[in-house]
Amino acid sequence: MSDFEWKYLGPIFDAHTHIWNTSFLDKTLEELNQLGIKAQLVIAHLKETRDIADQLPGQFVFAKYLSTRDIVAFRINGVVHEIKKMRDEGFTLAKMWVAPGWRNYMQNLTSAFSITDPRLAPIFSTLEAEGYPLLFHVADPDTYYATTYAKSAIYGTKEEHLNQLEKLIEKYSDLTFQLAHFGAQPEIHRLPHLGKWFDQYPNIVVDTASSRWMARELSKDPKKARQFLIRYSKRILFGTDATLNKPPEEQNLKQSNANQLSPYNRRFLAQRILWETKDRKVPLPFPDPDTEAHGGTFINGLNLPKRVLADLYWRNAQRLYGH
Repeated sequence: MSDFEWKYLGPIFDAHTHIWNTSFLDKTLEELNQLGIKAQLVIAHLKETRDIADQLPGQFVFAKYLSTRDIVAFRINGVVHEIKKMRDEGFTLAKMWVAPGWRNYMQNLTSAFSITDPRLAPIFSTLEAEGYPLLFHVADPDTYYATTYAKSAIYGTKEEHLNQLEKLIEKYSDLTFQLAHFGAQPEIHRLPHLGKWFDQYPNIVVDTASSRWMARELSKDPKKARQFLIRYSKRILFGTDATLNKPPEEQNLKQSNANQLSPYNRRFLAQRILWETKDRKVPLPFPDPDTEAHGGTFINGLNLPKRVLADLYWRNAQRLYGH
């Protein structure tokens, strides 16, 4: 796949992926197997994606996607009904996406939406009572709030969104939260805040999706980032946020030229460089729209210890979701 020598040689659990259809799934799974990825947490957007569980037992953990459109419109009864059917339908956890971008698709709804609104309480209390974890995406990169979400009167601020999230984490202490995208806090200046959450709330873990966000922000201070990953190694799950049904490019996976790799492979490569190497200023193997006007994103490897890599890539996800 590359000219890099990896420190970690064990199985990998990708704890944040999507499937919208199964058209190219066989080829994609062949690629993932060659990369050492032995299990995936899949956010299933279509009911038929559950059929693959029968063909490949033990390889998939399925997350039920709860309708953002219903949630932000406070149509709660239907969402709660879907949660109560999850076990019979083979789902292990739920996924909620309420990042500010929803307003671009549902502009006719109230701009005063908050995830702490009491009308949403039945969703969280039902998940808690049924024992389902929640994969929760609430906020986005600082760069988005400076550009796409700059109109705070419409989108709110990142601090508001993180404060609302913390209130839910504290209130629903028996609900396990998998906070997507490093809890929306991989920026170096936000790591101390995320660390306080880890210290205070045992019911949270984070995943490392997406690759460009992690590479861009954690590379800015490899020493601080490395110390953080080591200290909280039991609370961080590897994830790519990749869409598994996208067709892999026809290619030899052993080619070293990153431009010849599939979209999934490039994201996977970026994270392995970040976590395992001590290399400096390695170009991100795919475009980063947040930095391409200023020369692009470069990866500075954290050279994590093997025990931390084992937690990150496999043990943490297995502990939460393993069969």
